[in-house]
Parts: sequence; C-alpha cells; structure tokens
Amino acid sequence: MVDAWQIREALCPRLGSALVDDPYFCGPLAQDLNAYSPYKDSFSALAARLEDHLFNLLYDRLGPGMSAKMDSGERRRIRTAELKDAADDVMGVLFDDLRVYSVQYEALHAYCMETGSFSALRVLYTRYGDFMQEGERRIIARIIRDNYPAARWEAWISPADL
Repeated sequence: MVDAWQIREALCPRLGSALVDDPYFCGPLAQDLNAYSPYKDSFSALAARLEDHLFNLLYDRLGPGMSAKMDSGERRRIRTAELKDAADDVMGVLFDDLRVYSVQYEALHAYCMETGSFSALRVLYTRYGDFMQEGERRIIARIIRDNYPAARWEAWISPADL
C-alpha cells in the first residue's frame, strides 16, 4: 500500500515542498498507484496516466505559467518535458512497494527495456539481483552511471559494479 507521504518524498526534490506538501496533490497520485493491478494494467499505461494526472494537478495549482517555488526560494517553471521523469519518480514508489517475485522481475525488466525508466533500473539493481544473469547488475550499473548524475545513484550502486 502506497501512502501520499511516499509520493511527497519522491517528488519534493523535483517540484519543491511548497507544492507537494498540499495533501490534495500527492493523495490522488497515491490512489492511482494503489489502484494498479498487474492483471489488468501495464506499467506503461499507469505511467502515462500518472503523467497526465501530474500535468492536470500542476496546471490546477500553478496555472498556465506552471511556475513553482522551490525549496531554495527560487521560482522555477515546470516544463511539460519534465513530467515523464516526475511520473517515473512516482512509479519508483510503486516499484519499491512490489513484492519480489519472478513475475514482477519480468514485468519490470520489460518496462525498463521499453522505456529506459531510471526507477525501474534502480529497483532491478537493488532488489532483483537474484533473478539476474551473471553480469547483468554490472550492465545496469554502467547504464545508470553513464546516463544519470552521480548524486542520484552513488548511495546505492556498489563500486565493484562500476
């Protein structure tokens, strides 16, 4: 079960606490995640719905300027191009909540290959090592290292895999 505070923690660095501290912002996103059922839904379809829902929530709160106050005090325009990454941050909350099963591994792996999701890569690396073929963890670590800032991964990628 996903709680709104988990969504808040995932989105705060990207959108600022002034926006995500509103309980009516993260609550509906948590409901979206809790409504997910692997037998009737796909990760891709859920991510698309989250991206649309995020846009609507942001537009309702920020208006057409889409300008949010960040924790640093600066005002920053939230661009629609960022919504895919924000939706991926929210998807990461769901991925962290999934039970570790081979079926989940297959679904996460397929989604990761389809979308290049950072959150899927992170969860595959940190939680599904037992399902991977030899060397796959190192490949995932290199993909992450080569495509994302170190601040996003240095706390959980083993130096031996880099």
